[in-house]
Amino acid sequence: MVSSFEKFNELSDKEISDIVIEKLSGNNTIVYAFDGSSFKLNNENDQNTTTTTTTTTTITTNISINKLLYDLVMMCQHGIKTICVPMWCDKIEDKSLNYLTNFIQYLQGLSELLENEQLVKMYKEINIRVIFYGDFKLLLKHCNAQELLNKFELIMEQTKNNTNHTILLGTNNEEPSETIINNIISFYNLNGNVKPTSIDLIKQYYGVMVDQVSLYLGSHRFTTQGRPILISDKGNEDLYYSIGSHEYLSKIGFRKVLFDKLFCRQVANAKEYQLKIHDIKMMKQFYLNNCENVMGVGNVNPNGNYWYPDPQVILPTVNGSN
Repeated sequence: MVSSFEKFNELSDKEISDIVIEKLSGNNTIVYAFDGSSFKLNNENDQNTTTTTTTTTTITTNISINKLLYDLVMMCQHGIKTICVPMWCDKIEDKSLNYLTNFIQYLQGLSELLENEQLVKMYKEINIRVIFYGDFKLLLKHCNAQELLNKFELIMEQTKNNTNHTILLGTNNEEPSETIINNIISFYNLNGNVKPTSIDLIKQYYGVMVDQVSLYLGSHRFTTQGRPILISDKGNEDLYYSIGSHEYLSKIGFRKVLFDKLFCRQVANAKEYQLKIHDIKMMKQFYLNNCENVMGVGNVNPNGNYWYPDPQVILPTVNGSN
């Protein structure tokens, strides 16, 4: 066992990958609920302006998607087998035309999987398959984005023979229960009135077999928006949230998530650990010290009007007192 994050962070990507593959065997799937809502902050030339032109918006959205696509490579290099990335969650018809126009521009950045030679090479060498799942066709047709739909289908075609890692992009824009019901009916009708198993439904919806989700990585506000159906139904995934937008997530930040997942949460309260009287006293003192503290409680910074979680955990001293 790696004794500290400092030691863990000294390991190479390959060494960490080997540990991840071994320890997450059977549930090596994560949800990366990428938040690109702060993409304007990436444009240094826009800091002192109050308006954003269409050209500037296109450039900054591409920066946001570019960061996402490289981050996905980094995660795969750390041993993650499948990464589910929810890209939209609400009903299309509930959004304004302006929102949909900007969102399609945002999705245009995924064209880099065809046009960015470095990215194309990396996805091929690392053997990463890209699948768009759910209602992406409905969304793009609704927005008259046939050219982008063609690109998505070409991306899937060009990566379909990659088998080491899978990137799932998309989500449903209906209620999850409605999507599951519709998929059950569809499978039943297409397969001679055969009732589907959970594995059947997963393969039909995502296009491949997918392990159960082991961790969910969101950002700032503690929600599980875009939580994927069928592969997170057991509710066993550990939840993590970056302080800011994922556009500022670093490699070290992701390694901290992996270290906690592999070496902290999985050993906490292990049944084989025999509690000593001193341990019990310290645990009791810890919970008493924090009886008024709640994870997820935060505040709003008046300079920028952004929400942040309050630092509030009180640790006991070595002797178990305050």
